[in-house]
Amino acid sequence: MTILVVGASGATGRQLIEQLLIQGHNVKAVVRSPEKLPASWKSNERLKIIVASLLDMSDKEMMELTLDCHSIASCLGHNINWKGIYGQPRKLVVDAARRLCNAIEANKPESPIKYVLMNTTGNRNG
Repeated sequence: MTILVVGASGATGRQLIEQLLIQGHNVKAVVRSPEKLPASWKSNERLKIIVASLLDMSDKEMMELTLDCHSIASCLGHNINWKGIYGQPRKLVVDAARRLCNAIEANKPESPIKYVLMNTTGNRNG
């Protein structure tokens, strides 16, 4: 089984993937900008890099993405600047979580899939 990490090229996603690879896990990483990734990732057999904008993927692609995963970690977030907070996509994290969970349900997994949502410094949820 595999762990899917979305938002893999960000500060949190990078750290998570490094730890998962050290622990010997198979990882799928969804990134928009592969040029930001460490060179060691590109040659790691346990890491599959998927270059895509998550919200632009079709429902079928989302189902394929989540099909063999036992865990999903969302490290998506907005840059803490005017454009990052108020620009598009405004509901990146919410929309991505909804679509990933819908894809998991559509796949009808035999056992529950763990979904971890990382928080961001840009969120103040009292």
